[in-house]
Amino acid sequence: MGEQFQVLVVDDDESIGRWLNAVLAAEGYSCRVARSVEEAEPLLREQSFELALLDIYLGNANGLEFLEKLKALQPDCNCVMMTAHASVETVARSVAGGALEYLSKPLLIDELLAVVHRAEARPQAVPLPPQEAFSPESAIVGRSPKMLEVYRAVARVAPSTASVLITGASGTGKELVARAIHEHSPRRQKTFTPINCGSFPETILESELFGHEKGAFTGADSSRAGLFEASNGGTLFLDEISETSPSFQVKLLRVVQEQQIRRLGSNTFVPVDVRILAATNKDLSALIRSGQFREDLYYRLSVVTIALPSLEERAEDIPLLANHFLARFNERNQRQVRIDEEAVRVLTSMSWPGNVRELENLIERLAIFSATREITADEVEQEKARRVAAVPGTEQSASTLGGKLQEIERQEILRVLREAKGNKSLAARKLGIERKTLYEKAKRLAIDLGGKEP
Repeated sequence: MGEQFQVLVVDDDESIGRWLNAVLAAEGYSCRVARSVEEAEPLLREQSFELALLDIYLGNANGLEFLEKLKALQPDCNCVMMTAHASVETVARSVAGGALEYLSKPLLIDELLAVVHRAEARPQAVPLPPQEAFSPESAIVGRSPKMLEVYRAVARVAPSTASVLITGASGTGKELVARAIHEHSPRRQKTFTPINCGSFPETILESELFGHEKGAFTGADSSRAGLFEASNGGTLFLDEISETSPSFQVKLLRVVQEQQIRRLGSNTFVPVDVRILAATNKDLSALIRSGQFREDLYYRLSVVTIALPSLEERAEDIPLLANHFLARFNERNQRQVRIDEEAVRVLTSMSWPGNVRELENLIERLAIFSATREITADEVEQEKARRVAAVPGTEQSASTLGGKLQEIERQEILRVLREAKGNKSLAARKLGIERKTLYEKAKRLAIDLGGKEP
């Protein structure tokens, strides 16, 4: 390995440049370091490089724009982008620009060397595709390793036509990922249509998706195109796909396979060109084994699967998310509320069964009721205590930890229902869960949702 393999490092941080030079030299590679685009360009004209490590933010310059120039000067040079500010957009643009890989700072030696070894074994670089305009920053926030994996998956799958299954617990941001895939795909100028499959009875869901002819059923006073036709050329996002019935799944499978639909009450098939993205918070493998989900549809929908981590699995993103949600609240409400560092530390230590959606709701509630213009640790602690406080008799009625947690969850749902005056939709939003999930929890926890004052 080594002496002939030439590496160029372009990073405006002198200490990172020195560190990379030392690590690469110790492995036997020849390394040149440039601290700016102006320093790097003459080096590219002087000699050939097999690998370039480019920082995305180079002072006033943009590393992604320099990537295009580098590929023009040395098309066979493999490029790796580096940044401390990972996002779906930067990863997608890196991949579209022909980058071999994308590394998040702080850099890890093992990860860095693994990428260098890959480049050494693969001398021919990815050709540069035509550059296209990219959409504005998405609403996905996070820099943790698990979220970086999600960004990479979105960047790789977005330009294709492959169906994607997005899995993860409620509140993890599955629709945001679906929107990001659409926004970085060739279909970005066309319609993105989300529909929650669990919100409709089967017959209404069929009408919503496939459309119907006049007189197809009682109340069908006129013909109507469904969402497949309305989304032609674009993307259809089927959320809670696990809530559909096996009979509906047969009809959906036919549409996915044949790319044509038949309206209810019609004998005519209409061709459609729609990319399907689906999401679920359930284990489809278990549903397949129990006969509740068709295996053939599963394989059609899950050409690529993207698994979203829970908020607790990426707790290092909580400070970033908390400040993001607070900034958005301030912008919408013309406020200037801040959050102190100790309050953020308390948030990071908390449990988040509702995931990102629950955190967002909590930040908004804290901002609304904050006594000053700064959310303090005491205010967060009070909210934390309110969420987990055991009611009198809890320990006596629940002999196990699981029973205690169930009772705490039950009391929290009852409290929010009282605050919402029995409004189930409002209560579900406050809890950071779907309305359907609220009904499931109420059934499991013996909560009567029939009355207005639980």
